[in-house]
Amino acid sequence: MSPPTSQRDERSAVLSAMQLDGLASLPALDRLTALAGYTFDAPVAFVSILGDVQQRFLSRIGLPMAQTDIRASICAHAVTSDGVLVVPDLRQDPRFRDNPLVAHSPHLRFYAGAPLVARNGVAIGALCVMDTRPRTFDAGDQDQLTTLAELVIAQLELRAMSGRLDPVSGLPSRHQFHADLPGILARCAEGTAYAVAVDILDIPRANQVGQVLGLRPLEALIRRAGVRLRAALDGVAAVYHVGVTRFAFVVDMPDAAQVEALILELRTRMLRPLMAAAVPMSPRFHAGICAVDPGQADSHDLLRRLLVSMHGAFDARQPFCWYSQQRDEKMHRAYRLASDAERGLQAGDFHLEYQPRFTLHGGRPVSAEALIRWTHPTLGAISPGEFIPVFQRTALMDEVTDWVLDKALDQVRDWRALGCTIPVSLNLSSSYLSGATAWEQIRGKLEHRSLPFSMIEIEITEGEWLRPGSPAIAHITAMSQAGIKVAIDDFGSGYSNFSYLSDLPIHTVKLDKSLIDGVATNARARAKVSAIHHLAHELGYLTVAEGVEQPEQLDALADLGVDEVQGYLLARPMLPALLMRVFGQPEPHGQPSAAA
Repeated sequence: MSPPTSQRDERSAVLSAMQLDGLASLPALDRLTALAGYTFDAPVAFVSILGDVQQRFLSRIGLPMAQTDIRASICAHAVTSDGVLVVPDLRQDPRFRDNPLVAHSPHLRFYAGAPLVARNGVAIGALCVMDTRPRTFDAGDQDQLTTLAELVIAQLELRAMSGRLDPVSGLPSRHQFHADLPGILARCAEGTAYAVAVDILDIPRANQVGQVLGLRPLEALIRRAGVRLRAALDGVAAVYHVGVTRFAFVVDMPDAAQVEALILELRTRMLRPLMAAAVPMSPRFHAGICAVDPGQADSHDLLRRLLVSMHGAFDARQPFCWYSQQRDEKMHRAYRLASDAERGLQAGDFHLEYQPRFTLHGGRPVSAEALIRWTHPTLGAISPGEFIPVFQRTALMDEVTDWVLDKALDQVRDWRALGCTIPVSLNLSSSYLSGATAWEQIRGKLEHRSLPFSMIEIEITEGEWLRPGSPAIAHITAMSQAGIKVAIDDFGSGYSNFSYLSDLPIHTVKLDKSLIDGVATNARARAKVSAIHHLAHELGYLTVAEGVEQPEQLDALADLGVDEVQGYLLARPMLPALLMRVFGQPEPHGQPSAAA
């Protein structure tokens, strides 16, 4: 049975408006479908949508196929009927006795279908129940089926409302993903469900595109990427738009190898250039994959785990990354450290230790670097290598830097009161020095304690934050002019810009431990140290070797003429009282003397 052209056009328009055209299935309807089967004790129940040539079953139980030809559709009669279409025995009805579902397996005999009528009065399909035996279906049954059909159409319309369909891509949104996931997983066999999240344009790059081209081309780029992804997964999985540039889907596949093959195929298709404002843009592709247990369908936690794995792909610069429990636990621990740090500062869980620095010739102590230490009340001692990167990613870094400044300057003042003069090096974060009032605060702290500016050395690391004209450059210049020494820390640890050595008002270059490790055994490492040292000397700077741990390294550095050294071979970080002994001063009475 084929409807008139006008009806087909009306139905097509409604399906398009409701984003149902081409949709193969809708797991969010599975509960209503199951309820219909349970209510009427029917082995077969389904939601059908009528297209021009196919009838698609968006949700079904007891029915083996996902679609049929429109000419074999019983529902095509239901949508034109006045109310519920009831056929007590399909075999006895000349319209349906030759229907494949009746004449062949599963040999259905009974049909009842309530039209799915949209708000504008256009019927787009039907909610149907069927049985393998002839049955009656009284007025009460028909009212209940009509009520269930109204719930189905309400779900379909709700899905098309804001929040259920993403306004940019037109794809089902994150909210719809949460609604659909239980139904999707219910259709998967145990051990065959895999969730995937894909980022097609990382956020920093998306911001750049938006600033250059505006939001409309950026949205067009995202929309076209969504269309491409949906086309690539047609018949495989429904695609959801779960973030600005992120999409997610769940596939039913027998093993992980097939999932990886699918991801790599997607990557090939997605990386083809896309047009935005007449400019060909190259999308990016990073995917996170997570096996899903159908019995633990927490959609919010699943998306969280997909983010963990996706960022693993970012960090590893790989096309995809599987979810790792170990990485997840590491991130949870980092979050805990970030949340506990402020309380720890107030509770006294942090303290400073000091590692002395010596002249290479003569071994005379000349200064000490203040190093922060954290003893967590339940986790125990936390390495700075673990908690400092956590702080640097949050607003905590400025607060911690301020605490270190206060504690270290208080200690310098206390040493001076005891007749001990020990210059101290302090590491300042880029975020702290980039603040508008950094120099004003540091100067105020020094003046408040009546400390000479020459007692302090500020250690900074290289980076884009030291661009010409930045507040940090102004602060560093002001400090240097006031008598504070400025050191470039970790020089040579990565990409080292030698222009820093001539453009910044620095006093000291600290050679990173990665260079010093091979200085005694590796000719290339030795050549690098020699080149940096001689250039620094030509510019009038002091050179300091960090991380010296072997006598052979000390000998090699002496041959090269490096000025000062710091490392475990000479002294480990220690408490303030023991540092006084290193500088030839007696410990104050009652102070601890053990090194940490």
